[in-house]
Parts: sequence; C-alpha cells; structure tokens
Amino acid sequence: MRTTVILATVMLATVVLVLSMLAACSSAPVPKERVEQEERRLLAPFLGGAEVGCQELLVELTGNFVPDVSRPAEDKKLHRASKEQGVGYTDSIWTNTLGGPDSAFVVTVGEPDQFTEHGIVHGRMTRFTVLNQVRLRVFEGKHAMALSVRASGTPLIWKAAAEVRDLTEFRVEDGVLHKQ
Repeated sequence: MRTTVILATVMLATVVLVLSMLAACSSAPVPKERVEQEERRLLAPFLGGAEVGCQELLVELTGNFVPDVSRPAEDKKLHRASKEQGVGYTDSIWTNTLGGPDSAFVVTVGEPDQFTEHGIVHGRMTRFTVLNQVRLRVFEGKHAMALSVRASGTPLIWKAAAEVRDLTEFRVEDGVLHKQ
C-alpha cells in the first residue's frame, strides 16, 4: 500500500514538473501590429517589381506568407511535381523535364492581386522565371516567421527598371536582398 502511495506521489510530481516546464516554454502572444510589421519587413524586398531568371529557385516560408507566393503552372507533359516531407516542413517540388525557356516556370513573390469593381489590380511583386526546378518549403508547427528565396544556376539574371545584370548570387534572407 505504501509503495502505491509513493509511486502515485512520484507520478503526480512528474506530471506537475512536465506541465510547469511546458508552461515556461510557451511565450506570450505577440500583438497583431507587431506581427503585421514583421510581415511587411520580410515582404518588402519583393515589392520592387524586379524580374529574376534562374535555373533553380528555393522559396522558404511560414504559412502566413502562402498567399504572397504563387505556385507554378504545371503541364504534365513538360513538368513533374512531387512532395517531400522533412522534420518541421513540407517541400513541394516542380521540375521542368525539358529544361528550356518555352516550358519554364513563373513564380511571383509579393502582394496578392486584388479583385475590384474595375477589374484585377496586380500587387507589387518580384517575378521569377525558372528553367529547371522550383522548391517551395513551407515550415510547419512552431517556427519563426520566415520568407526567403535563393535563386541559383546559370544564367542568373536580374532586371529592375531599366537595369539588367548578370549575377552570381540572388537571395533574400531575413528581409535583406543580397545580389552579386
């Protein structure tokens, strides 16, 4: 009988300890204004109207940015689509089996289009033309807010306003555009 009471007490103490540790790990809710400010900061590098041509594109994002990233159109005769599950994320992968410009993917990152009484008003965005592969990685569960891209391969071309440049690197990480 005494052993049962001791075991019950130990189990209760363990449950209380685990629950208190879980409570300590949870954070206070973030104010909506702060969330919106962070979303604007991470989206800002994509709102300049640039165009990027590349071989491969990796887009990493949390679920709040899903409406801001388009999905490539898929022609089953020219493209292959697949999904891969990782720890804490899901990758959607589109591969251009021909690899040529006539079957390239177009992906946009930026403000979604708005439907008004005057028709469609296109949001500000960056447009990516991808010759080989698009990988869209959506983080799941508890993950810091994220929206990043990495364009790679040759050719890697960046066009904004009247300027066109060949690049060796184009990426956006933590709201900062890096291009060389």
